[in-house]
Amino acid sequence: MINQIIKRNIRLLSERYGYEISYFKNVVLIKNEKNFIEIFSKVKDYIEVKYNFEKGTLEIEIQDFEVYDLLIKIFRRKELEKVNLNPMDPLNLADLEEEFGCLSKFEEKLTSLINSEVNYSDLGGNRVLTELYQDILILRDDIGASKSNVINISNDKI
Repeated sequence: MINQIIKRNIRLLSERYGYEISYFKNVVLIKNEKNFIEIFSKVKDYIEVKYNFEKGTLEIEIQDFEVYDLLIKIFRRKELEKVNLNPMDPLNLADLEEEFGCLSKFEEKLTSLINSEVNYSDLGGNRVLTELYQDILILRDDIGASKSNVINISNDKI
């Protein structure tokens, strides 16, 4: 079974990129006019993702934390090409601190945005491209080395 926080993050990430999401007994279905993605729960901490590409569908088994990197690549692709996961670990708070300096100042900025009830904000970044959507941080590596990640502000510590 896919962790509830990961499911919620997938829903918010899908909304951010303009996708419809549906939940069925054993599958999460994400789609728009171009892309069709199915996510199946596998054995502990593993999931199977099936998505369309120019020559049919592709199935890939990944660890659950890698789903954000894969989904963001599928959501952002211009053509229906196959996508590959970035090779390094997912971006994390240490990467955010390196990017923006002191995390407490970054947290103050986030708190200010959340209190102003902004649903979306592009926080920028040089290497770690950071967006706030509702109560998730979407982190993408501009150089494509680290895996993209989603940090849920209401469930994860900043």
